[in-house]
Amino acid sequence: MFNKEQIVVKASTRGTLKEMCHDIFASIKELNALKITFFGLPESSQEYLVTNRELHNIVKEYFGSQSPLVSFIAQKSSSSTLIAEVTYLVDTDARITHHSRYKILERDTTKELITEGIIPANITASTFEQAKEIFIAIENILTSEGFRISDIYRQWNYIENITITNDGSQNYQEFNDARSIFYSKAKWSNGYPAATGIGTSRGGIMIELYAIKGTTATNKPIDNPLQVAAHNYSQNVLEGKAIKELAERTTPKFERARILGNTIYISGTAAIKGERSTDSGSTVAQAEQTMQIMNNLISKENIPTPCNGASYDLLRIYIKHEDEIEAVKEYMNAHYPTTPKHYLVSDICRPELLIEIEGVAHTL
Repeated sequence: MFNKEQIVVKASTRGTLKEMCHDIFASIKELNALKITFFGLPESSQEYLVTNRELHNIVKEYFGSQSPLVSFIAQKSSSSTLIAEVTYLVDTDARITHHSRYKILERDTTKELITEGIIPANITASTFEQAKEIFIAIENILTSEGFRISDIYRQWNYIENITITNDGSQNYQEFNDARSIFYSKAKWSNGYPAATGIGTSRGGIMIELYAIKGTTATNKPIDNPLQVAAHNYSQNVLEGKAIKELAERTTPKFERARILGNTIYISGTAAIKGERSTDSGSTVAQAEQTMQIMNNLISKENIPTPCNGASYDLLRIYIKHEDEIEAVKEYMNAHYPTTPKHYLVSDICRPELLIEIEGVAHTL
Protein backbone atom coordinates (compact mmCIF):
# COMPACT_ATOMS: atom_id res chain seq x y z
CA MET A 1 0.00 0.00 0.00
CA PHE A 2 0.98 3.65 -0.29
CA ASN A 3 0.88 6.31 2.40
CA LYS A 4 -1.56 8.95 1.19
CA GLU A 5 -2.72 11.82 3.36
CA GLN A 6 -5.26 14.61 2.95
CA ILE A 7 -5.27 18.30 3.71
CA VAL A 8 -8.12 20.77 3.33
CA VAL A 9 -7.21 24.19 1.95
CA LYS A 10 -9.58 27.08 1.39
CA ALA A 11 -9.10 30.03 -0.91
CA SER A 12 -8.55 33.10 1.26
CA THR A 13 -9.24 35.47 -1.63
CA ARG A 14 -12.54 36.04 -3.47
CA GLY A 15 -10.94 36.92 -6.79
CA THR A 16 -11.14 35.13 -10.11
CA LEU A 17 -11.19 31.34 -10.24
CA LYS A 18 -7.53 31.36 -11.25
CA GLU A 19 -6.59 33.66 -8.38
CA MET A 20 -8.42 31.47 -5.87
CA CYS A 21 -6.73 28.35 -7.27
CA HIS A 22 -3.28 29.91 -7.10
CA ASP A 23 -3.98 30.91 -3.50
CA ILE A 24 -4.72 27.25 -2.74
CA PHE A 25 -1.72 25.99 -4.72
CA ALA A 26 0.65 28.22 -2.73
CA SER A 27 -0.22 26.17 0.37
CA ILE A 28 0.49 22.79 -1.23
CA LYS A 29 3.43 23.45 -3.53
CA GLU A 30 5.79 21.42 -1.32
CA LEU A 31 3.46 18.40 -1.32
CA ASN A 32 3.47 15.57 -3.84
CA ALA A 33 -0.18 16.19 -4.69
CA LEU A 34 -1.95 13.28 -6.40
CA LYS A 35 -5.48 14.67 -6.57
CA ILE A 36 -7.24 17.94 -5.85
CA THR A 37 -10.96 17.70 -5.17
CA PHE A 38 -12.52 21.15 -5.43
CA PHE A 39 -15.85 22.06 -3.84
CA GLY A 40 -17.93 25.02 -4.94
CA LEU A 41 -21.45 25.96 -5.99
CA PRO A 42 -21.98 26.87 -9.66
CA GLU A 43 -25.26 28.56 -10.54
CA SER A 44 -26.17 26.26 -13.41
CA SER A 45 -25.23 23.01 -15.12
CA GLN A 46 -23.53 24.99 -17.86
CA GLU A 47 -21.47 26.91 -15.31
CA TYR A 48 -20.54 23.61 -13.68
CA LEU A 49 -19.15 22.26 -16.97
CA VAL A 50 -17.29 25.50 -17.72
CA THR A 51 -15.78 25.66 -14.22
CA ASN A 52 -14.82 21.98 -14.30
CA ARG A 53 -12.97 22.53 -17.57
CA GLU A 54 -11.29 25.70 -16.28
CA LEU A 55 -10.11 23.96 -13.12
CA HIS A 56 -8.48 21.22 -15.18
CA ASN A 57 -6.75 23.82 -17.34
CA ILE A 58 -5.60 25.95 -14.38
CA VAL A 59 -4.14 22.93 -12.57
CA LYS A 60 -2.35 21.68 -15.69
CA GLU A 61 -0.97 25.14 -16.42
CA TYR A 62 0.37 25.51 -12.89
CA PHE A 63 1.73 22.01 -12.28
CA GLY A 64 2.67 20.91 -15.80
CA SER A 65 2.67 17.41 -17.24
CA GLN A 66 2.71 15.73 -13.83
CA SER A 67 -0.21 17.74 -12.50
CA PRO A 68 -2.59 16.35 -9.87
CA LEU A 69 -5.86 14.79 -10.90
CA VAL A 70 -8.86 17.11 -10.65
CA SER A 71 -12.43 16.65 -9.44
CA PHE A 72 -15.03 19.40 -9.06
CA ILE A 73 -17.95 18.70 -6.74
CA ALA A 74 -20.98 21.00 -6.84
CA GLN A 75 -21.39 21.38 -3.09
CA LYS A 76 -21.22 24.66 -1.21
CA SER A 77 -18.52 24.87 1.44
CA SER A 78 -19.28 26.51 4.76
CA SER A 79 -15.97 28.36 4.83
CA SER A 80 -15.04 29.59 1.36
CA THR A 81 -16.25 30.19 -2.19
CA LEU A 82 -13.73 27.53 -3.26
CA ILE A 83 -12.23 24.85 -1.07
CA ALA A 84 -9.92 21.97 -1.98
CA GLU A 85 -9.30 18.60 -0.38
CA VAL A 86 -5.80 17.63 -1.49
CA THR A 87 -4.64 14.02 -1.47
CA TYR A 88 -0.86 13.79 -1.47
CA LEU A 89 1.71 11.01 -1.43
CA VAL A 90 3.97 10.77 1.60
CA ASP A 91 6.09 7.86 0.31
CA THR A 92 9.19 8.89 -1.62
CA ASP A 93 10.01 5.49 -3.14
CA ALA A 94 6.79 5.01 -5.15
CA ARG A 95 6.88 5.15 -8.93
CA ILE A 96 4.11 7.30 -10.38
CA THR A 97 2.76 7.00 -13.91
CA HIS A 98 0.57 9.91 -14.97
CA HIS A 99 -2.44 9.53 -17.25
CA SER A 100 -5.10 12.03 -18.23
CA ARG A 101 -7.83 10.66 -15.93
CA TYR A 102 -5.90 8.49 -13.49
CA LYS A 103 -2.53 7.78 -11.91
CA ILE A 104 -0.72 4.54 -11.20
CA LEU A 105 1.45 4.09 -8.10
CA GLU A 106 3.88 1.17 -8.02
CA ARG A 107 6.34 -0.37 -5.59
CA ASP A 108 7.59 -3.96 -5.74
CA THR A 109 4.48 -6.10 -6.42
CA THR A 110 1.98 -3.47 -5.32
CA LYS A 111 0.10 -1.42 -7.89
CA GLU A 112 -2.52 1.19 -7.04
CA LEU A 113 -4.83 3.16 -9.30
CA ILE A 114 -6.53 6.44 -8.40
CA THR A 115 -8.89 8.31 -10.68
CA GLU A 116 -10.11 11.84 -11.01
CA GLY A 117 -13.83 12.52 -10.94
CA ILE A 118 -15.19 10.79 -14.04
CA ILE A 119 -18.29 12.34 -15.59
CA PRO A 120 -20.43 11.31 -18.59
CA ALA A 121 -20.67 13.10 -21.91
CA ASN A 122 -24.22 14.24 -21.18
CA ILE A 123 -24.91 15.26 -17.59
CA THR A 124 -28.62 15.73 -18.35
CA ALA A 125 -29.23 12.09 -19.30
CA SER A 126 -31.02 9.82 -16.84
CA THR A 127 -29.10 8.85 -13.72
CA PHE A 128 -28.99 5.23 -14.87
CA GLU A 129 -27.61 6.11 -18.32
CA GLN A 130 -25.00 8.47 -16.87
CA ALA A 131 -23.83 5.90 -14.33
CA LYS A 132 -23.77 3.16 -16.97
CA GLU A 133 -21.52 5.28 -19.20
CA ILE A 134 -19.16 6.09 -16.34
CA PHE A 135 -18.88 2.46 -15.28
CA ILE A 136 -17.96 1.49 -18.86
CA ALA A 137 -15.18 4.10 -18.74
CA ILE A 138 -14.02 2.78 -15.35
CA GLU A 139 -13.99 -0.80 -16.61
CA ASN A 140 -11.88 0.25 -19.57
CA ILE A 141 -9.38 2.00 -17.29
CA LEU A 142 -9.18 -0.95 -14.91
CA THR A 143 -8.77 -3.47 -17.73
CA SER A 144 -6.07 -1.42 -19.45
CA GLU A 145 -3.99 -1.51 -16.26
CA GLY A 146 -4.64 -5.17 -15.39
CA PHE A 147 -7.04 -4.54 -12.50
CA ARG A 148 -10.22 -6.43 -11.70
CA ILE A 149 -13.40 -4.62 -10.76
CA SER A 150 -13.14 -6.26 -7.32
CA ASP A 151 -9.78 -4.51 -6.78
CA ILE A 152 -11.70 -1.27 -6.07
CA TYR A 153 -11.43 -0.54 -2.35
CA ARG A 154 -12.76 3.04 -2.06
CA GLN A 155 -15.35 4.78 -4.23
CA TRP A 156 -17.10 8.17 -4.15
CA ASN A 157 -20.42 8.52 -5.94
CA TYR A 158 -21.80 12.04 -6.45
CA ILE A 159 -25.41 12.18 -7.61
CA GLU A 160 -27.24 15.35 -8.61
CA ASN A 161 -30.66 15.60 -6.92
CA ILE A 162 -30.04 12.28 -5.23
CA THR A 163 -33.50 11.77 -3.70
CA ILE A 164 -35.58 13.18 -6.55
CA THR A 165 -38.09 10.79 -8.12
CA ASN A 166 -39.03 11.01 -11.81
CA ASP A 167 -41.96 8.93 -13.09
CA GLY A 168 -41.57 6.61 -10.10
CA SER A 169 -37.78 6.18 -10.45
CA GLN A 170 -35.54 7.62 -7.74
CA ASN A 171 -32.12 8.93 -8.80
CA TYR A 172 -30.24 7.17 -6.00
CA GLN A 173 -31.97 3.88 -6.71
CA GLU A 174 -31.17 4.18 -10.42
CA PHE A 175 -27.54 4.71 -9.51
CA ASN A 176 -27.54 1.69 -7.19
CA ASP A 177 -29.06 -0.45 -9.93
CA ALA A 178 -26.39 0.66 -12.41
CA ARG A 179 -23.68 -0.08 -9.85
CA SER A 180 -25.17 -3.51 -9.12
CA ILE A 181 -25.12 -4.40 -12.81
CA PHE A 182 -21.50 -3.29 -13.10
CA TYR A 183 -20.41 -5.07 -9.92
CA SER A 184 -22.15 -8.28 -11.01
CA LYS A 185 -19.27 -8.79 -13.46
CA ALA A 186 -16.90 -9.46 -10.53
CA LYS A 187 -16.55 -11.93 -7.67
CA TRP A 188 -16.44 -10.01 -4.40
CA SER A 189 -14.81 -12.63 -2.19
CA ASN A 190 -13.18 -9.95 -0.04
CA GLY A 191 -16.15 -7.64 0.37
CA TYR A 192 -17.23 -4.52 -1.48
CA PRO A 193 -15.44 -1.14 -1.45
CA ALA A 194 -15.96 1.48 1.17
CA ALA A 195 -18.10 4.12 -0.53
CA THR A 196 -20.02 7.36 -0.27
CA GLY A 197 -23.22 8.10 -2.19
CA ILE A 198 -24.03 11.77 -1.72
CA GLY A 199 -26.08 14.47 -3.38
CA THR A 200 -24.84 17.44 -5.40
CA SER A 201 -26.55 20.56 -6.69
CA ARG A 202 -25.18 20.33 -10.24
CA GLY A 203 -23.04 18.12 -12.41
CA GLY A 204 -25.04 14.96 -13.02
CA ILE A 205 -23.16 11.85 -11.90
CA MET A 206 -19.47 11.74 -10.96
CA ILE A 207 -17.44 8.80 -9.66
CA GLU A 208 -13.95 8.71 -8.14
CA LEU A 209 -12.20 5.55 -6.98
CA TYR A 210 -9.10 3.86 -5.62
CA ALA A 211 -8.11 0.31 -6.60
CA ILE A 212 -5.16 -1.80 -5.48
CA LYS A 213 -3.61 -5.17 -6.30
CA GLY A 214 -0.54 -7.15 -5.36
CA THR A 215 -0.36 -5.78 -1.83
CA THR A 216 0.60 -7.86 1.19
CA ALA A 217 -0.97 -5.30 3.54
CA THR A 218 -4.19 -6.01 5.39
CA ASN A 219 -7.13 -5.29 3.07
CA LYS A 220 -10.45 -6.18 4.72
CA PRO A 221 -14.00 -4.88 4.98
CA ILE A 222 -15.21 -3.63 8.34
CA ASP A 223 -18.82 -4.32 9.29
CA ASN A 224 -20.73 -2.49 12.02
CA PRO A 225 -22.92 -4.51 14.42
CA LEU A 226 -25.09 -1.42 14.93
CA GLN A 227 -26.11 -1.37 11.28
CA VAL A 228 -27.30 -3.85 8.69
CA ALA A 229 -24.74 -4.03 5.90
CA ALA A 230 -26.03 -1.76 3.13
CA HIS A 231 -25.73 -4.55 0.56
CA ASN A 232 -28.08 -6.63 2.75
CA TYR A 233 -30.87 -4.04 3.02
CA SER A 234 -34.39 -5.32 2.52
CA GLN A 235 -36.72 -4.03 -0.16
CA ASN A 236 -38.55 -2.14 2.61
CA VAL A 237 -35.98 0.66 2.73
CA LEU A 238 -35.36 1.03 -1.00
CA GLU A 239 -37.17 3.82 -2.86
CA GLY A 240 -38.73 4.12 -6.29
CA LYS A 241 -39.53 1.44 -8.80
CA ALA A 242 -37.22 -1.11 -10.35
CA ILE A 243 -35.64 -0.20 -13.67
CA LYS A 244 -36.71 -2.23 -16.70
CA GLU A 245 -33.33 -3.98 -16.85
CA LEU A 246 -33.89 -5.62 -13.45
CA ALA A 247 -36.64 -7.66 -11.82
CA GLU A 248 -36.39 -5.73 -8.54
CA ARG A 249 -34.57 -2.85 -6.91
CA THR A 250 -31.00 -3.61 -5.87
CA THR A 251 -29.15 -2.65 -2.71
CA PRO A 252 -26.27 -0.17 -2.30
CA LYS A 253 -23.13 -2.26 -2.81
CA PHE A 254 -20.61 -1.00 -0.25
CA GLU A 255 -19.09 -1.87 3.11
CA ARG A 256 -19.30 0.37 6.17
CA ALA A 257 -15.52 0.77 6.01
CA ARG A 258 -12.36 -0.91 4.74
CA ILE A 259 -8.98 -1.21 6.40
CA LEU A 260 -5.91 -1.11 4.15
CA GLY A 261 -2.70 -1.48 6.11
CA ASN A 262 -3.22 0.86 9.06
CA THR A 263 -5.60 3.19 7.22
CA ILE A 264 -9.36 2.93 7.64
CA TYR A 265 -11.57 4.35 4.89
CA ILE A 266 -14.93 5.11 6.47
CA SER A 267 -17.92 5.11 4.14
CA GLY A 268 -20.54 7.82 4.18
CA THR A 269 -22.33 7.22 7.49
CA ALA A 270 -25.66 8.53 8.74
CA ALA A 271 -28.01 8.04 11.69
CA ILE A 272 -29.21 4.60 10.64
CA LYS A 273 -29.63 1.81 13.19
CA GLY A 274 -30.21 -1.61 11.71
CA GLU A 275 -31.52 -0.54 8.33
CA ARG A 276 -33.90 2.18 9.52
CA SER A 277 -33.19 5.88 9.95
CA THR A 278 -33.47 7.13 13.51
CA ASP A 279 -36.48 9.30 14.27
CA SER A 280 -34.57 12.42 15.30
CA GLY A 281 -35.51 15.57 13.41
CA SER A 282 -32.51 17.47 14.81
CA THR A 283 -29.35 17.79 12.74
CA VAL A 284 -27.16 18.01 15.84
CA ALA A 285 -28.83 14.93 17.33
CA GLN A 286 -28.23 13.04 14.09
CA ALA A 287 -24.60 14.22 14.13
CA GLU A 288 -24.20 12.79 17.63
CA GLN A 289 -25.85 9.50 16.62
CA THR A 290 -23.73 9.28 13.47
CA MET A 291 -20.50 9.77 15.41
CA GLN A 292 -21.57 7.14 17.96
CA ILE A 293 -22.03 4.71 15.08
CA MET A 294 -18.64 5.64 13.58
CA ASN A 295 -16.89 5.42 16.95
CA ASN A 296 -18.23 1.90 17.33
CA LEU A 297 -17.11 1.09 13.79
CA ILE A 298 -13.47 1.99 14.51
CA SER A 299 -13.40 0.69 18.08
CA LYS A 300 -10.68 -1.75 19.12
CA GLU A 301 -13.26 -4.51 19.45
CA ASN A 302 -14.65 -4.01 15.94
CA ILE A 303 -11.52 -3.57 13.81
CA PRO A 304 -10.62 -6.99 12.32
CA THR A 305 -6.87 -6.65 13.02
CA PRO A 306 -4.97 -6.40 16.32
CA CYS A 307 -4.78 -2.74 17.38
CA ASN A 308 -5.73 -0.32 20.13
CA GLY A 309 -8.55 1.31 18.23
CA ALA A 310 -8.19 4.13 15.75
CA SER A 311 -7.96 7.90 15.47
CA TYR A 312 -9.67 10.11 12.89
CA ASP A 313 -7.40 11.85 10.38
CA LEU A 314 -10.11 13.73 8.50
CA LEU A 315 -13.89 14.02 8.57
CA ARG A 316 -15.95 15.30 5.65
CA ILE A 317 -19.34 16.40 6.96
CA TYR A 318 -22.32 16.78 4.62
CA ILE A 319 -25.25 18.82 6.00
CA LYS A 320 -28.63 19.17 4.30
CA HIS A 321 -29.61 22.57 5.71
CA GLU A 322 -27.01 25.32 5.58
CA ASP A 323 -28.45 27.13 8.60
CA GLU A 324 -27.64 24.09 10.78
CA ILE A 325 -23.89 24.15 10.05
CA GLU A 326 -22.87 26.38 12.95
CA ALA A 327 -24.72 24.23 15.48
CA VAL A 328 -23.08 21.08 14.09
CA LYS A 329 -19.67 22.79 14.14
CA GLU A 330 -20.16 23.67 17.79
CA TYR A 331 -20.96 20.06 18.63
CA MET A 332 -18.11 18.59 16.56
CA ASN A 333 -15.52 21.07 17.87
CA ALA A 334 -16.56 20.33 21.43
CA HIS A 335 -16.26 16.56 21.02
CA TYR A 336 -13.58 16.22 18.29
CA PRO A 337 -11.54 19.41 18.69
CA THR A 338 -8.29 18.20 17.12
CA THR A 339 -9.75 16.30 14.17
CA PRO A 340 -9.43 18.09 10.80
CA LYS A 341 -12.89 18.46 9.28
CA HIS A 342 -14.79 20.42 6.69
CA TYR A 343 -18.47 21.06 6.15
CA LEU A 344 -20.44 20.94 2.91
CA VAL A 345 -24.05 21.64 2.01
CA SER A 346 -25.52 18.57 0.40
CA ASP A 347 -28.63 16.47 0.07
CA ILE A 348 -28.46 13.05 1.75
CA CYS A 349 -29.56 9.69 0.33
CA ARG A 350 -32.77 9.50 2.42
CA PRO A 351 -35.20 12.42 2.77
CA GLU A 352 -35.36 12.14 6.57
CA LEU A 353 -31.58 12.18 7.00
CA LEU A 354 -30.07 15.59 7.72
CA ILE A 355 -26.35 14.80 7.92
CA GLU A 356 -23.82 12.30 6.62
CA ILE A 357 -20.19 11.94 7.62
CA GLU A 358 -17.31 10.11 5.95
CA GLY A 359 -13.73 9.92 7.06
CA VAL A 360 -10.24 8.53 7.12
CA ALA A 361 -8.72 7.09 10.29
CA HIS A 362 -5.59 5.18 11.24
CA THR A 363 -5.11 2.35 13.70
CA LEU A 364 -3.25 2.91 16.97
